[in-house]
Amino acid sequence: MSDFSTTTAFRLIRRLALGEKSTAMYLLIHEDAEQPVVEADLQAEAEVQLGSRLPIGSVSDLSSEPGGLRLNDKNPIRVLRIDHWSPELVGLLDTHVIRLERSQAQLLFLTTDVLSEQLLIAAPNFRSRLTEVLRILPDSPAGGAPN
Repeated sequence: MSDFSTTTAFRLIRRLALGEKSTAMYLLIHEDAEQPVVEADLQAEAEVQLGSRLPIGSVSDLSSEPGGLRLNDKNPIRVLRIDHWSPELVGLLDTHVIRLERSQAQLLFLTTDVLSEQLLIAAPNFRSRLTEVLRILPDSPAGGAPN
């Protein structure tokens, strides 16, 4: 797997808060076992730094909406899990990535190393629209950067 820059929920939410009015799409790669911790960190940082609850769902939830992939809520930042491989879902994501961009949201796609490799190969339109691909680590319990 390629070496991507690393970040934490604290750093990422701070970055997003500064560009809250702009559209951005990040692919965040985490270790399998760290998913619940990373999600909890993102949720906590959104509550502290933005004063709002961060919607966390699955990309497959979007595919069940009429007309393909869409975002209905008005939250400026949304987390979407890509938690299993589905050629149909990846095809929808790749085909409808422009609809996601038009949502005016900052989208954080959470996935694992293995799924990210498959996704980046199988979805070139999606890959080309990503703002950045980052490896996300749990925040250090003591605060600051992880070791």
